[in-house]
Amino acid sequence: MRKSPSRRAVEGVSLIEVMVAILVFSIGLLGIAMLQMRGAQFTKESGSRTSAIILARSLADAMRANPGGAHPAGGVANSAYLYDGKTAYTAADCASTTLDTPANVAQRDLACWRVALGNALPAPADNKPLATVTADNTLGTLIVTVSWTGVRDDTAGDPNQSYTFSYLQ
Repeated sequence: MRKSPSRRAVEGVSLIEVMVAILVFSIGLLGIAMLQMRGAQFTKESGSRTSAIILARSLADAMRANPGGAHPAGGVANSAYLYDGKTAYTAADCASTTLDTPANVAQRDLACWRVALGNALPAPADNKPLATVTADNTLGTLIVTVSWTGVRDDTAGDPNQSYTFSYLQ
């Protein structure tokens, strides 16, 4: 016959067991909270990247609609769409109604594009330009680059993200 355990041995769990269970549960909740935070950061980064791509491609569409401004007779080196990132545009520049030449259309397009970029993306770190449009004379293309501050995984790395593509009409 088997002897049943004493009443004292089966009364319940000890305080140490409860504390260990709470510790394990707390570590699990902390992990879930960190996962949620990183997910939110990457969602924001994804939104910034999507905005950069859409806006960069919208400038290419504007160039396509204004071939005289994008690819003038002198080649892409003389394009009215060249932008060094230093010129500050305002909404008033975007509202320009002086559209009598391809160069004026290009300046209005750049102003609207730059204002939209400033509203949609966080400015890049280290005073880098938010956007540039440069010419590659050897290929006859315009290179559109959009930069913004992204999620930084390590403190030693560059916090900036960028999207670049070449436009050839």
